[in-house]
Amino acid sequence: MRTKYHMLSSLVLFVVIFVCTFTISKDSAIRQNSQLDISKLATRIALDLDMLPIADPLFNYSGNEQKVAQYITSINQQLETNKSRVRLLKLTSSGNINLLHNSHYYTLNSAHRQVGFIYEVNTHLSWVSYILPVAVALMVWGAYLWAFIFSRREIKEMSLAQESVVPNLMIDLNTKFVSLSTDQQVQIQLANKPLCFYIALVEYSVANPDVILNPNKEVPDELIAIANKYFERLTTLGHTVRKKPNFSNSLEKTLSEIRAALDEVFAEFPELKTKYYPPKAYGEGSRSKLHSYGLVHIELEDIQVIGK
Repeated sequence: MRTKYHMLSSLVLFVVIFVCTFTISKDSAIRQNSQLDISKLATRIALDLDMLPIADPLFNYSGNEQKVAQYITSINQQLETNKSRVRLLKLTSSGNINLLHNSHYYTLNSAHRQVGFIYEVNTHLSWVSYILPVAVALMVWGAYLWAFIFSRREIKEMSLAQESVVPNLMIDLNTKFVSLSTDQQVQIQLANKPLCFYIALVEYSVANPDVILNPNKEVPDELIAIANKYFERLTTLGHTVRKKPNFSNSLEKTLSEIRAALDEVFAEFPELKTKYYPPKAYGEGSRSKLHSYGLVHIELEDIQVIGK
């Protein structure tokens, strides 16, 4: 609700600013054009001044009001044709110039007399004039609003897509690095023995989900065979190997190294670590036959082995 209120307020403010800017610029243009038209009008009247029968009480000249009125009408017709906002209202002699109180008047000087003319300038802007700027303002705002909504929707969709992607564990035999599929920045290197043993443990646990792998018992031959297979693969890939490790010895040390590497890899996703993590033995009697370091919840698609 607050977001809608802010957006509506922003729209009103944007339209008001846009219309005010338009009004100021339009008014300035009107005044500039009007000043130019007044100068042209003064030039035209000055050229026709000797032929105009304008009454002049100072010289007891009654003039010809009808002819002057016709002249004013013809001038205004030309101004209207040229779409000028200036209109000629009156022509008066020197004797009446001092009596003019209208601010819109212009004085012309000739060799024998002074003549003034009164004019008006229509600075009014009709409501029709605002249709275009308001429409433009709404179009600009609509484009901005569409871009804003689209970008927010795109960000939201990307966020949802990222949230829906569950990272899995990647093990690269070429580099012996362990990392997450969604974060290649954190890469932990494992030694040959824990690396091969862990891959073998995953495959063995998937194939034998009900088997209890007790740390006090011998490591199953099938698990050792899988570990040896991956060790041979490391040799084929060109890794320097001193001697073939005994996967039955130092089981706790091997599991400890595996857990340490997984702790670092899953530092940002501790909730995902459980199915990858070989369970530890806790509490009194925890090394009984009930404890197993097997991976009960893992599936083959949860781990990606590169280079096998």
